[in-house]
Amino acid sequence: MPEPRAVLARESGLLVERLRLWTPQRWSAAAPPYGSRGDLAHHLVQWLADRGAELEGAPRRPVPRLDNDLGLPDQLAVTADDLVRAGPDERAARVATAHLLAHRRDLLDDEVPQGLLEHLGDVLVACPAS
Repeated sequence: MPEPRAVLARESGLLVERLRLWTPQRWSAAAPPYGSRGDLAHHLVQWLADRGAELEGAPRRPVPRLDNDLGLPDQLAVTADDLVRAGPDERAARVATAHLLAHRRDLLDDEVPQGLLEHLGDVLVACPAS
């Protein structure tokens, strides 16, 4: 299996590609406890941005919630790339990947492939609302 940062980069890229195909109706569908799927994706964007800021020793800043959910895949691509470039250690990269995969499961109703679960090791693919 590739190194954890490469897995994070690959998995975020794959999610972004799929989300770029979504219509406004798909984004507005319910995704409890977050609200809509757009709200869920924005939570993931903010979470990735916060992890990147922590690694860089920078303050957390709110990522703007766009009026148009069609921009969320671009926000996800940028924040995931920023996190990868910040150089998380192996465990932090696995935790970020697990968080991303938990949201992918919630957004797309995709189960996490067994090989990825094994790669994540002791990191659970679960994600609290915070």
